[in-house]
Amino acid sequence: MAEEYIQEQPAVTEVDEQETGQNPSETQQESRPNAFAFGGILLGGWAALMIVFTLIAVVAMSVVGMVAG
Repeated sequence: MAEEYIQEQPAVTEVDEQETGQNPSETQQESRPNAFAFGGILLGGWAALMIVFTLIAVVAMSVVGMVAG
């Protein structure tokens, strides 16, 4: 029977701080999303939703106008 050898490897590799050249606070700040981009997405989503609701209201009023008129 063949014997299998398992090599042990460290679970956590150490990262040298000099290698990155940045402090943890700097890397944390760079990973934050842009607030203006997030606001633009929210505003765009709200505008699209209002357009859809307006179109639904126009269709509903047209149908009611045809039935009642």
